[in-house]
Amino acid sequence: MIRWTGFLFWFSSLALAAQTTPPYPEIRALTLAKDGLFRQQQELVELAGQAIARGDPLHELTLFCYRITSGDDLFSLASRFNIPYETLATLNGYNTAEAVQTGAYLLVPSQPGIFLNLDSPGELDRLMAGWRDPTKASQNIRLQRNGKPVSLSFFSGERFHPLERAFFLGILFRFPLPSGKLTSSFGMRLSPFTGHSQFHNGIDLAAPTGTDVYAARDGNVVEVKKGDPLLGNFVRLDHGDGYQTVYGHLSRIDSSLNSHVLSGTIIGKVGSTGMSTGPHLHFEIRRKGHPEDPVSFLPTKQ
Repeated sequence: MIRWTGFLFWFSSLALAAQTTPPYPEIRALTLAKDGLFRQQQELVELAGQAIARGDPLHELTLFCYRITSGDDLFSLASRFNIPYETLATLNGYNTAEAVQTGAYLLVPSQPGIFLNLDSPGELDRLMAGWRDPTKASQNIRLQRNGKPVSLSFFSGERFHPLERAFFLGILFRFPLPSGKLTSSFGMRLSPFTGHSQFHNGIDLAAPTGTDVYAARDGNVVEVKKGDPLLGNFVRLDHGDGYQTVYGHLSRIDSSLNSHVLSGTIIGKVGSTGMSTGPHLHFEIRRKGHPEDPVSFLPTKQ
């Protein structure tokens, strides 16, 4: 059970962004002298930090809320509340830093940690679950978020793993298949066709013909080609910041030139077109035109 300032509150079934009544005790001013709740939140965070440093048990989790104003962003809010940005992000269900919305209520906890969505996990939750056992959480809570009840596991004092941080900040790519087996790595290899050494610009992921192929990150479709002698049917996406991805040997292309796709959008199906020995996805990540090892950018657990 969550405790705050001696009262228990029932959660509203309305989406937080649409609420006119604060779902928790509302911090109105981020100034110690002007807002007693803000002062209380800061004191509890300080106590939690001291307990973590000593290895002592942490106090019971307390929740507050704050209405986001123009000019606020996730990182400035994290700094003001003295709480890691990943704590605010995972508590509020943000998958990116851009999810902060002016006028919405931000849930603010009394201690740092990671919140894991158990009911309807998104990509970030699934990635976080790879390193965390929900049965070992500090506590489990249930609340209304965006009009739906949500069960969260709270891991006190934990921070993002480097891969989770990269994913959240948009510099990590999602796995381009529901599942697949790495059959050929990035770099020098013996060509299965000539038997000579040659450089492999990507990785090969074996999967059955017709398996969905996902956009590994938000981006724009900048090339769609059928019948290429080497890659067969392939799609190339541009993700900005100099990054592009290539998806080759497709049996079918489900995206159109110049369209915008979101991470996880189905852009085609696994096949064996072009120079291929069997159904698989040839996947490349390019940075400023140069091939990079995709394994360095992909989640390690699938």
